[in-house]
Amino acid sequence: MFESLPISEFSKLLGYIYDGHIEEDPYNSFLEHIRKILGLNFASMTLREPIGDDGGLLFISCDILQKTLIDDHENPYTDRYYTSDLMNNLPWSTAVTLDECISYQSLENSKLYTMCMAPINIYHMMGLDLRNANGQRFTVRFCRPKTASNFNQAEKEFVTEIGSHIQRAVANGMQLIQLDSERKLFSKTISGLSIGIITLDERGKVINQNRAVEKFIAQKDGIYIINDQLHLDNANDKQKLNNYINEVIEAQRKQLAPPVNAMTVERPSGAIHLELLIKPLSVDQTVESTKTPHLMIFISDPAKKYEIDIKMLRSLYKLTRAEAMLAKHLAAGETLDQSAAILGIARNTARAQLRSIFAKTGATQQSMLVSLILKSLATFS
Repeated sequence: MFESLPISEFSKLLGYIYDGHIEEDPYNSFLEHIRKILGLNFASMTLREPIGDDGGLLFISCDILQKTLIDDHENPYTDRYYTSDLMNNLPWSTAVTLDECISYQSLENSKLYTMCMAPINIYHMMGLDLRNANGQRFTVRFCRPKTASNFNQAEKEFVTEIGSHIQRAVANGMQLIQLDSERKLFSKTISGLSIGIITLDERGKVINQNRAVEKFIAQKDGIYIINDQLHLDNANDKQKLNNYINEVIEAQRKQLAPPVNAMTVERPSGAIHLELLIKPLSVDQTVESTKTPHLMIFISDPAKKYEIDIKMLRSLYKLTRAEAMLAKHLAAGETLDQSAAILGIARNTARAQLRSIFAKTGATQQSMLVSLILKSLATFS
């Protein structure tokens, strides 16, 4: 029989609820703990309902079932009997018991009971329907065997009370997982860019850098990092960069609009100067901690030729292979005559292909076409 929880146990339960999304077996600690509190032999959260070919997403705590069922068509409940659930579409955020939905006599005569519930000794059930971050329904179910007592009013009120925390935790968890996925994708993309990107903290020290920066550093040609500080070979360039960095940090400290600056960096090898863009980041001082990113430095090599993905070019603009090959050479800085010679086609053929490319891309001149392609399809290599 449920009794009021000590504050320490309630606190532990809430911790399990809010940390559920980061567990290896999501929400398992919460489901295990609520089983002990309420004397359950089964507890589950169905975050995605089984519909059609989608077997759904269920997290389960039960001594004889696996903990997580993802798109599982081997399970008769998710594959065939979910639509026969006797507790479908409950009132939002209110705990309801199974006997409020159907009599025990009708329950025992149902296929759902005989095929799914009885084999794992589920008889008394309490359900809670909640909304996820997208406003879609997800369900929580707590169960006891036939030999146990049904859920009482105090237990229903308790589950209704923690329901708001479950709903908030699942919504926040979904958003955090989505943000983490986007961050990883962004990080992977940034890491692959041919443009070097360095993030600096509130003291102008390097927090992180992408692979392109490592390539620039490996060249030992005008730019390098020592003790988490960005250094330039040329003394004048070094002083200018430091001034720009300090200007941004000082403006952020005074809560003024920090400037965006750009400069070139001389290379001892005599190669074309590198180009640097010093861009401040938005900083919220109410939540700022040490090592918070304050600005980013973008490094590019004007001499670098960007490789164009032919397949992507054809897919995006519906070009033929011949047209895509011509567009690629034009984007690499070659003239129409040079491109025609390299491709082994007549100049008139190249001109006809260029007219077709203009029509498909919306460009009206060659410079516009080159700009369009470089902005949209420079490969992240």
